[in-house]
Amino acid sequence: MASDKEKLVSATAAKDNQKYYCPICKEELILKRGNINAPHFAHFKNSQCVIAMEDGESNEHLMGKEQLLNFIDKRNTHVEKYLSEINQRPDLMYQKLAFEFQCSPISRKRLKERVEGYHKLHMKSLWILGSNYRKRFGSDSVNKFYYYIDSIGFTIFFWLLNERKIEVRYNCQYVCGKLKYQRITFARLSELLRFIHNPGTIVRYKSSMHGVISQLTRIENQLFYRNQQMLKWQNVCYNQQHNISGSPIICDIKQVTSPIMGKNFLIWKILIVASIKEKVKLRDVFAFANQMVGLQTNYPLVHNATQYIKDEFKLLIIQLITKRKIQIKNGIVHIIDEIKWFDDYYQKLNELSTQNNTIF
Repeated sequence: MASDKEKLVSATAAKDNQKYYCPICKEELILKRGNINAPHFAHFKNSQCVIAMEDGESNEHLMGKEQLLNFIDKRNTHVEKYLSEINQRPDLMYQKLAFEFQCSPISRKRLKERVEGYHKLHMKSLWILGSNYRKRFGSDSVNKFYYYIDSIGFTIFFWLLNERKIEVRYNCQYVCGKLKYQRITFARLSELLRFIHNPGTIVRYKSSMHGVISQLTRIENQLFYRNQQMLKWQNVCYNQQHNISGSPIICDIKQVTSPIMGKNFLIWKILIVASIKEKVKLRDVFAFANQMVGLQTNYPLVHNATQYIKDEFKLLIIQLITKRKIQIKNGIVHIIDEIKWFDDYYQKLNELSTQNNTIF
């Protein structure tokens, strides 16, 4: 985007014989049009503008910002406004909301710093991801951008360049190790805000016998093919004279969880049950399972992400107490009755065949 001294103009709408200026430093810009790259403005060589000195923006980022300007409200939106108090420059700013169109990699640490910077100014930030992130949906590089919104649950936003729309993937949850979500797109910010206020039907996911068996089969296959991570988890169970493929059925109950727990939720539960023994400290069991599975707690856009892990741990412990397998005194585990493990995958499958699907 550039200024013609009266209004902001996109490179695609700019005229060749017109002068345009940087909205940040006010220097005159060059309008570049070619057969390969999308039309864009550039600073003259040796410009001292902070934008010119940054790494070059990708075509996707340039075009996306232009489209987002129309998506938000072109008349009342600031482009690359410098916020001197926090030394940050959001891609776009509308009222007290910063819009960041993220196409390039960014670390969790840097993301957290940026989000906290906006918080210092009592601003919120909406991080919208580009196509490379969309291709990796479900990976750790994308997961750090999760929001939790009361009305629609765990949510991630993508920008669809070809459609000129925002894609909202919401109600994201893992069901028997598989990521499930609902999806909707919008062409205007006002439509998105109305949806968040009144989203309509939110699907209630349920685990099933089929999903439970599929997950157990994946574990068995990974053991067969000597997956190193699975063998590491198997060794934890072996050290307690157990087989990870023969985990107690209590581990399979409620296989619906947040993206913070992720696809290894079942493994996490198995490691907890495997670690429970007489007079062990509950906090040690919790810390050990989290470490072994590598649970991430740094979610800059989710308030108190650790609480979701604590809630799942509490639920599993309550289930064990309710079934009179253990009792807890002063944070110490006392065994009441043996927790049943199976010899192997096949013995567990036989037992599952006798169970009512409703227990899951």
